[in-house]
Amino acid sequence: MSANTNQQICVLAAQIAKCPGFVLQSGQCFNFVLDDLVQHQDLKVNRKTSSIVVQANSNGPFLLEADYNRTYDLFYLNNNLPYFLNPISPRDYDAEFKDPSISNYPYEFMTDLSVGAQSWSGTPQQSTLLSAGQLFVYPQSSGQITLTHRYMQTQPIYVAPQSDSLTIPWFEDQDYLITATATRLMMITDDDRYERYVQRCNDMLKRHLIMEGDEQQVVHSVRLDPRKFRFNRVLKPTKLTD
Repeated sequence: MSANTNQQICVLAAQIAKCPGFVLQSGQCFNFVLDDLVQHQDLKVNRKTSSIVVQANSNGPFLLEADYNRTYDLFYLNNNLPYFLNPISPRDYDAEFKDPSISNYPYEFMTDLSVGAQSWSGTPQQSTLLSAGQLFVYPQSSGQITLTHRYMQTQPIYVAPQSDSLTIPWFEDQDYLITATATRLMMITDDDRYERYVQRCNDMLKRHLIMEGDEQQVVHSVRLDPRKFRFNRVLKPTKLTD
């Protein structure tokens, strides 16, 4: 069976929601469904890997990728041993003592996604985002290291998907896209089936995540605050390593 295009998904969703005339709304709801997946699910299809070179005696800033959404993992190797950096808030980072005489293996990082930290090129009418923000590490590295940055990427919003008969959406579970788009249309039309379809969408997404290898299904160790428990920097802080 061939994959459906954006337009076909929007048409099917409007038919299921019994509002075939809601052409524009079906496209809007379709984009809302995809954006919800980007913002609230760590889907493997949206996971990317890049490298950040940290020079000696530097906390940053280092430019984040243009399609950066949030960090999944940040680590580096030293003598083939992995060192993972733990995220902290801007306030906690600002409170750290950053004397130039202090250098070590970095174990914390902070991201600044404010407008002032972003980098753009071009004119205000036609500008291109070069960097989504900045990244800082603490403490400053005693030597040059290369960070492996696994992060969740953003996805572009489709322009008029309700009339796009060529593009196939990036999310592969099209049955879910059709059902979830129809569910959002039902919310607009005050359809009595709305609550049932919300539960149906949740069940469909759960099955998809499990088949993908959802890490929520994996056994996790209870983590302690890495700023207070620093016994072993090689492994991620858990009850066993701290």
